[in-house]
Amino acid sequence: MSLEIIKKDLASNQIPPVYLWYGEDRYSIAEALKLLKDYIRAEDPSGSGIEVFSGEGLVAAKVIEAAYTSSFFARRLVIVDDLPYFKKDKAQADGNEEEEPEADSASTGKENEDVEAFLAYCENPNPATCLLLISEKVNKGRKLYKAIAKAGKVLQFSYPDTHSEWIKWIQKEVESRGKKVNSRTASFLLEWAGHHTGILNRELDKLVLYIGARQEIRQEDIEAVCVPLIETTIFTMLDAIAAGKTGVALQKLKEVLSQEYHLKVYAMIVRQIRLLLAASILRRRGETVEEFMKVAGIKKIFEGNKIYRQAAHFAPQNLAEALEDCLETEIALKNSGGNPHLLLEMMVIRFCQKSSL
Repeated sequence: MSLEIIKKDLASNQIPPVYLWYGEDRYSIAEALKLLKDYIRAEDPSGSGIEVFSGEGLVAAKVIEAAYTSSFFARRLVIVDDLPYFKKDKAQADGNEEEEPEADSASTGKENEDVEAFLAYCENPNPATCLLLISEKVNKGRKLYKAIAKAGKVLQFSYPDTHSEWIKWIQKEVESRGKKVNSRTASFLLEWAGHHTGILNRELDKLVLYIGARQEIRQEDIEAVCVPLIETTIFTMLDAIAAGKTGVALQKLKEVLSQEYHLKVYAMIVRQIRLLLAASILRRRGETVEEFMKVAGIKKIFEGNKIYRQAAHFAPQNLAEALEDCLETEIALKNSGGNPHLLLEMMVIRFCQKSSL
């Protein structure tokens, strides 16, 4: 992972003059940035050798002037957060990681001048400065990307691709805290808290404090102290509805409504019922979970598997009737002026009265 590469660069004192960091894993980027700043501050505790620029309203000349400014005491670190020059390429950049046709001709005016200034800097970077450029996405076909890659180092910070990689990531994070977690419990944590490194790290910190001297994290620990995803709570609510457990279903609805606006909660419930209906129909046709994901437009395998498994407990006809009830509830939510929480509660009660959707 890129964070490990950063650690090796710092340990070996091999910091490139230009870094480009990009990707969706903002937590790991923040962790890497902290390590890099700590490294610079170790050389100059005053912090005067660190300068940060925002991508919004960026003036390249000022960044490059800062990069060429020498420090008498230590290496300088110049950071550009949210580099703007790849944003216009979002439709074609980074999705499949293939090189794209040259797009610099589309840049105009000041942006083109700024890009040219960075290109010139990459031809002759200041070896006493680390210029760090942080971007959400990149386009590997751009001249700027190629120039940075030639002058320094490009690192992608991405989430684990597969469920098994997520499990390994969680277990590694737990081990770094001096604790253990088995793969089944780690998988439960993923379903409970979601696939986001920042959130998971916060939840792991809470779990380690909660279990105290005990070495292994258990499922009941997660249920006791970790905040569940709203989607997870809705799944639990639908399970309770399928079992005719009205009290449990209403409690889960209350939990969701305490976190989100009622119309958003309603929309999420409708989405889940629609997905369950599609999965239920396809299951009865003998279709695979992969076919369901294709039809439903679901890209994450863990989400597809979860819905596909849950659909086994629901009848298509009752799910279709539930959607009709949802429509009536939506009309009431928007037009009746009644208490929205009460309207949603009545909808859930009607679902439960059917014993099973």
